[in-house]
Amino acid sequence: MAYGKKETEKKKEHHEHHGHTEEHFKEKHLMLDPLPRGVMNDMVMEAVTEKPSWKWWVTVIFMSATVAYCLLYSWYVLIAEGVGVAGVNRPSYWGIFLVNTVFWIGISHAGTFISAILRVFRAEFRRPFTRVAELMTTFGLVQAGFSIFMHMGRVWLAYWLMPYPNQRMLWPNFHSPLSWDLLAITTYLLSSTMYLFLPLIPDLAMARDKTTGWRKNFYRILALGFRGTEGEWTHLRNAMNIFAFAIIPVMFSVHTIVSWDFAA
Repeated sequence: MAYGKKETEKKKEHHEHHGHTEEHFKEKHLMLDPLPRGVMNDMVMEAVTEKPSWKWWVTVIFMSATVAYCLLYSWYVLIAEGVGVAGVNRPSYWGIFLVNTVFWIGISHAGTFISAILRVFRAEFRRPFTRVAELMTTFGLVQAGFSIFMHMGRVWLAYWLMPYPNQRMLWPNFHSPLSWDLLAITTYLLSSTMYLFLPLIPDLAMARDKTTGWRKNFYRILALGFRGTEGEWTHLRNAMNIFAFAIIPVMFSVHTIVSWDFAA
């Protein structure tokens, strides 16, 4: 009886251990794609290698033309009637465009923080989210910079914000927060673009190998000769880690400078 009881306990322990092991493998399997790497790469590259249909072109052209018309018409009204249509007047010197600037900078900070923190802590589930967050950062900064130019009203004089010696030796007014906004957003935009571009290099190299003609040449230039060797991967990971740590203080400095817009 004792022998049979021991055998029963051993079988029970074996089943429990096997069950825990199976659950562990299931959890680990969730982090992997069951498809072969070649099939997965072909599925990802379908949007690059396949030619879009005429319906896709019609839809894209129509939507782009609609957005361009709304932008140009609004810009025309702004130039013709003045920045008062955007709420800029005495005593209110900050209109809707600077509100948009702060909003889009906040959106870009969220993307940077999400991507950088996930990369710093090496979260395995980050990969579907970091690319979206990095794109959100870059396009948010583009929109923020564009809103500053719209706020100026006379956008054809935007080069006055650049710190260069002109014929009359007049430099920009560094007491103006707009000059510091231009410097901060430009620095943040360049850093975010590099932070977005570095993880794209392997994807661009894969697109280079899957395409032909002018697109192959285009992707070859952007891929920077990446071949996927162990040394290249090591340098790429080190560069991405450096940018992940460096871009976080840049993010805080930009929001600190932008906050002076409403204190000046």
